[in-house]
Amino acid sequence: MDLGSQTFRVAGVEMAGADAVLLFSNRNNVRMGQSLAVRGAFSGGAMKRGLIALEEFIRLLTQYRVSLSRAIATEAFRRASNARTFIEKAKEIGVRIEVVSPRQEAALAVSGAYLTVEEIAPQWIMVDSGGASTEVVSCHGQQALSFRSIDTGAVSLVEEYWRRGSGSVNGLIALARSKVEAGLEGFRSRIPMHGKVNMVATGGTATTIAAVAQGLECYDPRKVRGYEITHFRLHELYCKMVQMDIGERRRVKGLEPERADIFPAGIAILLEVIRYLGLRKIIISDGGILLGLLAASMEKECKFYAESSSARGIYL
Repeated sequence: MDLGSQTFRVAGVEMAGADAVLLFSNRNNVRMGQSLAVRGAFSGGAMKRGLIALEEFIRLLTQYRVSLSRAIATEAFRRASNARTFIEKAKEIGVRIEVVSPRQEAALAVSGAYLTVEEIAPQWIMVDSGGASTEVVSCHGQQALSFRSIDTGAVSLVEEYWRRGSGSVNGLIALARSKVEAGLEGFRSRIPMHGKVNMVATGGTATTIAAVAQGLECYDPRKVRGYEITHFRLHELYCKMVQMDIGERRRVKGLEPERADIFPAGIAILLEVIRYLGLRKIIISDGGILLGLLAASMEKECKFYAESSSARGIYL
């Protein structure tokens, strides 16, 4: 289970020797990070939504007789003053939550992203933009070399934008730029930029970009995984989204209605990361933290290296 600031996700696999079969996967847009920047704590509504989602996940684990499970939580749980209260309530219904550090979160996302993108350049950059934070990692193969965590995500950025009372289209991009530049200050000089460098984007904003750009009626991970979009086309998509009202966005193919209000903010963050690092396009990964977590669990519990034989073929 990947318990993010915007979305809770769960997946289960059955191991048969070195092969893995996906039994189920599910997601729930709980938005744990809603109003977190203002309150410094989870709201009552967020906690209720989160616990309802976990109860649904427990039913899946019971239905499929899952014997081993792991649940990790990320930035929203690192920030919220009442995270411990939620964790105790989750424990009562059978979910033991582990709050990981930004570096651990990035390592899992790197692993998941690497497993989903074929023929990736040896030197590559991963960006994982979530609801409350954005991780940027310079990688070589599956190894993370340098790491930065930007103190903003799609939920927190859009909430700060509206708190500041700025209604201009350029205001959101300007705010994203200030956050990215502060978070990545000096980072580019630490990245070997010679030769081919790919940027792989993972997380809900990234996969939604691929789904919207292709106009997918139903989410298809096989069409999302490895999808490439240029900085120019991404900027076009951003301009299109900000010119729509919430009602119009909710009717866009490929865009979950629950994500309609934060989608432009997520795009703005990715646009500014690409611009700051001087790259021209991103490759979308549908793996990220959840697939990285599955791969790590399979390797640990099944005593084998999961990359080529099983984890790479799992579509969540």
